[in-house]
Amino acid sequence: MQPFSVLENVLERPEILAGEERPAGLGRAGLLGYFAGTLGVFTFLRMFSAVPPGAMSFMVVLTLLLAFNYFLASSIHLFMDFTGARGSAARLFLAFGLSDYFLALLVPLAFFAKLQLLNAFLWFCLCLLVVFYARTRLVRRLYPVSTNKALLSIWLPYAGLGAVVFTVGVYSIAWLVWLIV
Repeated sequence: MQPFSVLENVLERPEILAGEERPAGLGRAGLLGYFAGTLGVFTFLRMFSAVPPGAMSFMVVLTLLLAFNYFLASSIHLFMDFTGARGSAARLFLAFGLSDYFLALLVPLAFFAKLQLLNAFLWFCLCLLVVFYARTRLVRRLYPVSTNKALLSIWLPYAGLGAVVFTVGVYSIAWLVWLIV
């Protein structure tokens, strides 16, 4: 189980992420983390009938999460490069895969939520906060920056996407009103 030994090495000595060469096995461990995290999210959503069943549906969710994380890693790296911090976008993308192992915790939480023992939305949000915290720590390790700058770099892409969605929504409502009137 080499991906788990890589995960153990990163947890014990996180400074190896920022070393000269990439740690051996980081690619497999990161991609396995994306797979495990997507499986957790897919199972959570499937238990509440939010996504259709099947392998094709899982592959669509996996592709969307990989594309979204690729966008996040590239925009965070671009922000860090603009501010003068040096690091690697490929390592950041693979390190984000290591943080997605926490999303596998959604599977037992979904079982407890279906039994009405837990609030599903609350525990989903808490699991996402754990992932954001882990990503902030990873950004601090890969780029020698402060905690505030790491938090800003994590939340800026989400704020940008939120602004775009808000603008499109307002424009769509205005266009719909213009069509009716």
